Amino acid sequence: MTRNFCILALILVGMAMRVIPAAAATITVNCNAKMTISKAVSFLHPMENNTIRVIGTCDEFVALSGFTQLSIVGVNSVAGQATVKSDNGTAFWIVGSNVQLFNLAFESSVICRDFSVCNFNGNTFENHAGLGVWLDNANGTFSGDLIRNNVNSGLTLSASRARLSNVTVTGTSAGPNGPGNGIDVDGGSAITADQLTVKGNQGAGISLIGNSQLINQFWAGPLTVSDNANGGVWVTQNSSTDLSGATVVANTGAAGVVITGNSEAAFWGGGTFTGNTAGDVFCGPFNGVAASPQSATIGVTNCPSTYQ
Repeated sequence: MTRNFCILALILVGMAMRVIPAAAATITVNCNAKMTISKAVSFLHPMENNTIRVIGTCDEFVALSGFTQLSIVGVNSVAGQATVKSDNGTAFWIVGSNVQLFNLAFESSVICRDFSVCNFNGNTFENHAGLGVWLDNANGTFSGDLIRNNVNSGLTLSASRARLSNVTVTGTSAGPNGPGNGIDVDGGSAITADQLTVKGNQGAGISLIGNSQLINQFWAGPLTVSDNANGGVWVTQNSSTDLSGATVVANTGAAGVVITGNSEAAFWGGGTFTGNTAGDVFCGPFNGVAASPQSATIGVTNCPSTYQ
């Protein structure tokens, strides 16, 4: 009887140990010492609140799936900001996860998709021969991030939502998979701009296509779109934008704001739209509507004054 009781107790203890999840962890990865983020990830329980601290330059592809709360934080060293790059072109592939990326430099793409929530803070996405950041069926927040000198597109959204606070997108070049737009917003995606600068891109500054939306919360910070080589803001294919308070100047190749394809741009809260070489606000022949353009300072426009 006593022996059977002891055996039962051992079995129950073993079962309990198997169902108790690993505790939350903080791991430091020094990539200059041949450590890897991927190896650190393998030690973590995805249902816990975990943190990985990164030092040095990491050359790897990191796949994350099913993490409920994971923070990856770059630690500055004498060599500079912690950097992640990958030979296959993608540094991070994030699926079905809640991930925070802080103070990192990326020289390869970061892809956040499939119901993920990705929060970016103080990162640099630069010098990649492909797109910088892609949100695909995901939600993202950006705060104090710099996206520069990438190819095809700087920031891409498809069926996604993003909030951009104190973000700069610049220097995007055309490539085999994109015209070099600073920001591509497609597939019913939406952007809220709290402070956003989009300048010096080879394509358009911002492209809204396919039932997409851009809202400028000008009271939180300025939206400036300037010096882009294929127009400032394109609003097409049933898309809409509220550009109240925006500054759209010195864009070439197309108008500062192009509205066409049953789309609408609103100017209720004013703004400055001048000095764009192909016109400042253009209403295309396919039902492009400018709502209250007389509320803003607009140089050259073919849009009628309307409160629609």
